[in-house]
Amino acid sequence: MLNPSTKSVNFSKEEYIRYTRHLVLENIGIKGQKRLKKAKILIVGAGGLGCPVMLYLIASGIGYMGIIDNDIINFSNLNRQILYDTDNINNKKAQLAKSKLKYLNNKCKIITHLYYLNNKNAYEIMQYYDIIIDTSDNFNTRYTINNICFKLNKAYIYGAVEGFEGQVGIFNYQDGIKYTDIYSQKFNIEGCNNNGILGVTTGHIGILQAVEAIKLILGFKQTLSNNLLISNLMNINTIKKKFYTKKNYHNLIKNDTKTFIKFKNFISKDILKKTKIKLENKFVILDIRQRFEFYKYHLKNSINIPLNNFKFSQTLKFIAQFSNNKKIVIYCTTINRSIIASKILNYYKIKHYILKNK
Repeated sequence: MLNPSTKSVNFSKEEYIRYTRHLVLENIGIKGQKRLKKAKILIVGAGGLGCPVMLYLIASGIGYMGIIDNDIINFSNLNRQILYDTDNINNKKAQLAKSKLKYLNNKCKIITHLYYLNNKNAYEIMQYYDIIIDTSDNFNTRYTINNICFKLNKAYIYGAVEGFEGQVGIFNYQDGIKYTDIYSQKFNIEGCNNNGILGVTTGHIGILQAVEAIKLILGFKQTLSNNLLISNLMNINTIKKKFYTKKNYHNLIKNDTKTFIKFKNFISKDILKKTKIKLENKFVILDIRQRFEFYKYHLKNSINIPLNNFKFSQTLKFIAQFSNNKKIVIYCTTINRSIIASKILNYYKIKHYILKNK
């Protein structure tokens, strides 16, 4: 829990009026609002996720905000990056974000870092902030955030979106799990910024990230630490998956508690092909991509069960029946979706393999 000294924090008359609805809340009050004003937050990426995060944190009374981004605004950003408009095309996102956020709340000190976060500059930048909010769109940046947050003992609020789906989690908080405990850095994961996205999805996930940041600052115990929240706006469905650190993992197994197990049994296409010849009809390939991806291209004799369907008990019962006398192999073009499917199957103790793309 963040525990800053707030003795020197004062409010103007204007601030008392601005935050009236916070001050009357039992869980915030004067002390909580002072904690918000004292907090220092770094936003990594001023795009689709970053815009709602920045807007709501600035409006809530965050005292210090850093924005790191070196990208410029282009026309295709405007369906989801709600801070910008057509007059802003070809301008720096971070600079414009600072300018527009100042109109919303000029009491917040905003610092812009006009470059991309990488292993060379991350330590120097991140050390000055209390919480790091990942609103980036690539895995290399996430791994950098994860590694430096671990070294600096900083809380890392993660968010990711694709299509109608999004994920939110808190890593490295109070000796909790790290990002790499879910998505191992050894995988060559494809970038996610080339996929389609419903603009509203970024708003939904970004607001959840802002909420979790506020809860950490205020010291709430009910946070997403050691959990991954997966939200699907198409089906209006949200599931929360619990993860465990290595420290308490063995105790959980000993007590026969259901838990996610870090999965390591990967199988290559070459080995699968050779093994299938020896063990004819003993394999079932589950293609977990979306329907349109499956129809465009799929492996011979594979069955299409999109990842979205894994939340249904009927789907898991169907897969479990196959696993009684056949080996289950998960197939997807991106390893991140395969790992999510694997975690779910592990939870229900369904043995399986993940098919490597390379």
